[in-house]
Amino acid sequence: MTRHEILSKIKQAEADAQASIERAQKERDKRIADATAEAMNMVKNAESEAQEYYEKRLADAEKGVQSKKQAIIDEGMKKVTAMKGGASGRVDKAVEHLLKEFMGLLHA
Repeated sequence: MTRHEILSKIKQAEADAQASIERAQKERDKRIADATAEAMNMVKNAESEAQEYYEKRLADAEKGVQSKKQAIIDEGMKKVTAMKGGASGRVDKAVEHLLKEFMGLLHA
């Protein structure tokens, strides 16, 4: 093999090595870009799931509050109804008592 052939083979080997390095760098850059995109997608999905969880928990809490509020209102209405019923009976007695007192004052 002549010196020229040896130099030619060395240059070819260097060119092949350089092309191999460039392919490896392109592959590395592609993998980094793919991993970055996948990570961003995972973050978006996690944020979406967290938002959905938050909204569900908030809705559940609001339902609980509404339920308790309605129970308190219902209990209050029962007490008001009971008080009205008791007061109605006493109003009749009070009116009768006042009429007797008034009639007593008229005849005195």
